Amino acid sequence: MKHSTIISGEIFHKRFLPKSHSFKFSHHMLLKNLSSTKKLPKLFTFFFNIQNKHYLDSSDDKIIDKLKLKFSGTELNSSNTFWMLSAPSFLGYTFNPASFYFSVNSENDVEEILVEVHNTFSESHHYHLTKENLINVNPLRFLSPKEFHVSPFFSREGNYEFTFKISEKMIFIQIDLYQEDTKVISTSYSGKFENQKSLNSFFNIIKLIFSISKTELRILIQAYKLKFKIKIPYVPKPDKINGNLQSTARGIISRLKLPF
Repeated sequence: MKHSTIISGEIFHKRFLPKSHSFKFSHHMLLKNLSSTKKLPKLFTFFFNIQNKHYLDSSDDKIIDKLKLKFSGTELNSSNTFWMLSAPSFLGYTFNPASFYFSVNSENDVEEILVEVHNTFSESHHYHLTKENLINVNPLRFLSPKEFHVSPFFSREGNYEFTFKISEKMIFIQIDLYQEDTKVISTSYSGKFENQKSLNSFFNIIKLIFSISKTELRILIQAYKLKFKIKIPYVPKPDKINGNLQSTARGIISRLKLPF
């Protein structure tokens, strides 16, 4: 990771149980160097903005300041850089199912990762991935208990296995859910870094607009298929647990009061 850029990639999702179902689609995200004081190009900021209150918590504090408080000790290490992989707001609208934050040392090694997950019930949760739950170094792999209700077609039980492969040209993220030692869901995002001029490219901006605009529509389409076509049993939302937060970017589905 060298500079802020648009990432062009693909999301792949496969459900193994209780019935098999999979899908994939192209998806574009913003990789932002939070440590850089360099402003994003005017063409980019004409269409998009990054509001501090939409990330990590609802305060207007800078994202990097909020992030440093969550990362252990790195706020004292001036050589570390902090990165965010997410989607900006488009015309005031934003909904990020998952945003990823990285603390990277001077040797370009990722030291800590924070995964911010939003559901369609106006809630969010942070998975903090550190050396304590690291189970493999190359590729980076972390294990964390599932503590957040995301899909109404799976219970909150189980453990997540997070895998990250990051190079100068691409990023690969995979999240596997295990229940009773059986993999039940696997979701991955694989993307390539566009060049430094990507944020000033109208073509890339259009691609990012489509990705942002289609996110919740895709969620509704897949929920419809699971419920009415594949007929997977519905799992009611459990009570909110400690550590889950009020969503900072609610989107549209939560306002419609749908059950997913």
